[in-house]
Amino acid sequence: MTTVFNSSYRNIFILSLIVFLITSFFSLGYHHPDEHFQILEFCNYKLEKSPASDLPWEFHERIRPALLPAFGIVLIKSMNFISIYNPFTYTLIFRMLTAFLSWLVISNLSLLLIKDFNSIVGKKLFLWMSLFLWFIPYISVRFSSENYSAIAFLSAIYFILKVNNDVTCKKSILLVFSGLLLGFSIFFRFQIGFAIIGLAFWLLFIYKMHWKNILILMLSGMAAIGFSIYLDYWFYGEFELTPVNYFIANIIENKAANFGVSPWWDYFPLFTLGTIPPISIFLLSFFFVGMYKKPKSLFLWYIIPFLLSHFIVGHKELRFLFPIAFGGIYLTAIGINEFINTEKYQKLGQSVFKFLAVINVILLFYMMFIPAQEAIKSYKFMYDFSSNREVVLLCKEKSFYELVGVNVNIYKSKNVNCIVFKDDIEISNYLKENQSESILILERNISSTTEYDGYRSETIYSSYPQWIMHFNFNDWVSRARIWKIEELRKN
Repeated sequence: MTTVFNSSYRNIFILSLIVFLITSFFSLGYHHPDEHFQILEFCNYKLEKSPASDLPWEFHERIRPALLPAFGIVLIKSMNFISIYNPFTYTLIFRMLTAFLSWLVISNLSLLLIKDFNSIVGKKLFLWMSLFLWFIPYISVRFSSENYSAIAFLSAIYFILKVNNDVTCKKSILLVFSGLLLGFSIFFRFQIGFAIIGLAFWLLFIYKMHWKNILILMLSGMAAIGFSIYLDYWFYGEFELTPVNYFIANIIENKAANFGVSPWWDYFPLFTLGTIPPISIFLLSFFFVGMYKKPKSLFLWYIIPFLLSHFIVGHKELRFLFPIAFGGIYLTAIGINEFINTEKYQKLGQSVFKFLAVINVILLFYMMFIPAQEAIKSYKFMYDFSSNREVVLLCKEKSFYELVGVNVNIYKSKNVNCIVFKDDIEISNYLKENQSESILILERNISSTTEYDGYRSETIYSSYPQWIMHFNFNDWVSRARIWKIEELRKN
């Protein structure tokens, strides 16, 4: 059996694994707050290190499934067993494991589908796009509901495509795995259910799967759903149907609309801007060509109901489409495969492709090495700085450990005492009363020059290097919200 490591494309697969792992190392933090507050803080709560009062409203509405937090808790307790207690190590392992799982399913599914391309150039473009499109490694390392839903769903598709209607023990086991993965994918992110509906119709009318195999998929999927419901009971302490709660809160009561609503077509400009023109225009154009050329494609059949369901819902975010990224790339590559066999490609296409490839490489390298969320870097600094000392940190207006109006607990060191003041006057009064020899203060503006009587200050942390202030084009420094920690010492 051909595997990614003994295929003729093994060098591409190995290089992509390196890229995924490098990205996982540097991509500190989260793409969206949900990735942190509804997974990591849920884990911290269940480990009895965060109060329920600090959790977001989704916890109190009981609309988030416990499957991914439960997986995170298992990983954390496994690390605790070998004396790893650093929360930044937890999240690094989460990202590295997620990167490997994402790479594994994308690589194996790509290798299985590469026969659909009739030229060497088309085959290689499909692989390069699936693994090296600039945003793919970045979204593939996220310990998020969107990503794990995609991993489970695509893994199920991989196993299904390796099965035909002949019933053998091995194939039955693959079908059981597929059904379990489909069931779990729903409880990673409920919206994937619309893609499963499309998959079901494709299995019935295009693939014409034997009814016994469909029954195996259904029964194993129901088993996974039953187990996920049990996990919700374990997490919340009482019986909850989180999919029903989610539907009532976000659809019936329309609470999702509080975060903004958009017209049905808004995903098109979101995609165009979010994936960076001209690359995005290129991708979208050939995606429609691929749809036209492959009307019976499995990927088209599950993408359409998934997109339609998201068009209907008023609140729209580009991350909601992450689970269908691979399917979209496949159809786009099909469209490109048709184009590269034409005379237009020979005359003009190669130059355009090379230009887009250069832009993609630049963006890919940028995304490989930047943190996903700058604030987490400051938390890591403070955690390390306070590892062997007690620290008092003075903050203005809101706590250092507050993001998007919610408290961050998992990264908080027991040695840090964070005190919040209204303004500089209150801080000055505190310093006069306490006469501390050394104390830290948080500034959220890199150009801040506040001075306090009797103290000299030294910047010990800044999310941006100090030299960048010398390039103050259009006075951007005065408007920048950049976290800076200063140490105040008595004169």
